[in-house]
Amino acid sequence: MSQTSPVENFDKTFWTGELKMNFKLRNLVAATLAGSVLMGFGANAMADGTFDLVQALVTKGVLTEEEALPLLKGHENDNQLVDKKIKKAAKLSVSDAIDNATLYGDIRVRYEARDGSGVGPTAGVNIDENRDRARYKITLGVKTEMGDWYSDLAVAMGATGRSDNATFGSGTTNGDIDNKQGVFIKRAMIGWKATDWLTLEAGRMNNPLYTTPMVWDADLNFEGLAEKVNYKMNFADLFFTAAQAQYQGDRKNFSSNVGGAGLADTNTVELFAFQGGAKYAFDDHTSAKAALTYTKYNHNNGATKFSPQLPTSTNGQVTATSAAVNDLDVIETPAEFNYYLNANSIGMRLFGDYVHNTSGSDRCAAAGAAICALGNDDNAWMLGVAVGSAADFKSFEANKMVKGDWAARIWYQDVGAYSVDPNAVDSDFMDSRVNMKGPVFKAQYNFLDNVFANFAYGHATRKNSALGTAGSTNTQDLALNLKDFNLLQLDLTYKF
Repeated sequence: MSQTSPVENFDKTFWTGELKMNFKLRNLVAATLAGSVLMGFGANAMADGTFDLVQALVTKGVLTEEEALPLLKGHENDNQLVDKKIKKAAKLSVSDAIDNATLYGDIRVRYEARDGSGVGPTAGVNIDENRDRARYKITLGVKTEMGDWYSDLAVAMGATGRSDNATFGSGTTNGDIDNKQGVFIKRAMIGWKATDWLTLEAGRMNNPLYTTPMVWDADLNFEGLAEKVNYKMNFADLFFTAAQAQYQGDRKNFSSNVGGAGLADTNTVELFAFQGGAKYAFDDHTSAKAALTYTKYNHNNGATKFSPQLPTSTNGQVTATSAAVNDLDVIETPAEFNYYLNANSIGMRLFGDYVHNTSGSDRCAAAGAAICALGNDDNAWMLGVAVGSAADFKSFEANKMVKGDWAARIWYQDVGAYSVDPNAVDSDFMDSRVNMKGPVFKAQYNFLDNVFANFAYGHATRKNSALGTAGSTNTQDLALNLKDFNLLQLDLTYKF
């Protein structure tokens, strides 16, 4: 089971009425029995209730469309209606080898406003930038199960970066009126439940770690392998996760480069993460969860080093490529405490995260003496509180918000320039930057189980005035070396 972020938990509201379909015939006896019951009803019994029963039998896989229609012979006046209902029920099908398939996804529309001040295109010149836009996104996926094996395949918008959003009118032809947005592979994963306590996954998968967006943007996926152990001991649920991700590129090795321009050897960048943790239930109203994670990046890619630039430099982007993950040996400790007020159906969550890069001094030195102002810039931390309504404690813990539920949370985070991977931090509230600090507020209200609105506001300022606000060149939304930053978002989401 994937570990869920304590901050993003309230964002990931799952509609409990998922569309699940069993496509195998149970057995011939069940089909024969169903036919006998239907035929015994007589002409007057062939009403909507019978149609619904036939439709249910087809949907559940007890009958195929071809097997169901002959059961209705003798009721020619109703056959057109029956045929329409049966075909509607049987419209979606998958291989007979699949036990279950679950279709899921969401559509979200958003209004967003960003503004900030900092150094712009001319070094040393401070300017302001305001950017507001309407955006939308879609995610569409299907999960399948067959015995102990399962899969997750999903597509979404957004070819690069940590965003699945598209901006209204972002096309390049005909005044953007007829622009169409492309979709891309978001997940393609195969899993195997090897034992009751061991699960193995391979491919492009959800982040298998229990973490926060201060360290890992919620839209990011892992590409590689994950081994997940879950073991229950008395009131504690113990978990251990190991992940090996192909972070960038592949290896190329040549026996000789004599006379072969462009045949230089290349290294890949790989990520290795190891996490152990536990969830403990004190009683039916109180629980806690915490983990210890160690993440190691290998291959420094030679001269490609992280350089956060100076506060007077233009734009504040990482001067090296996204391979600038040299000298990152990160220890992370996310944690949360949950308490449920049964009388008022209100839950409260305290959450936090602390990160220390044990190679922070080396990372600082590699950036160069002019921009090595270490201080506590090899640390990052977050602390926050969330409150929300829920019918029971289990629903609150799992964040299964339904119609009429609400949730709100506020946190403060402080991220040092040399503490975490600048290519992985949240792309929203710190604009994909490190060396930033500030508060964030989020609120959600569910109009229906699967339809909800979100409001969010965040403010950030530069943490260390001696350094710039470095970040990934792919996902920064403001073209400034930021001094301060504000973000406002209004969302409406429909899940299915």
